[in-house]
Amino acid sequence: MDRAREPLHPGFHCFPRLLALMGYGKGPAFPGVQAFVAEDGSAVWVSTAAEGDAVAPIHVAFQAADNDAVKAFYDAGLANGGTDNGEPGPRPSYGPTYYAAFVHDPEGNNIEAMLA
Repeated sequence: MDRAREPLHPGFHCFPRLLALMGYGKGPAFPGVQAFVAEDGSAVWVSTAAEGDAVAPIHVAFQAADNDAVKAFYDAGLANGGTDNGEPGPRPSYGPTYYAAFVHDPEGNNIEAMLA
């Protein structure tokens, strides 16, 4: 099978917009794989699964700069095909200063923007 010609998954279009709000820009790319790199050099890699592989949704959280960035992340997630999984707001059960928003991407992954 030639995986080199396969595009990233259909929900990929939301990642550049959401990660840009968390300070990540597009980095290196390979067939079926895209990196997003922050100014400090940290990176997140998004890739496709091999055909036939069982894939379970994941939860990933990104540190936001402030409450406004959490809200912008949430709004952008909904505007780009995501669904609500928790509006921006305090999460006292996670910690006294924890503030977050949650969006399910089109594949069901739980993407979070947070401040601790």
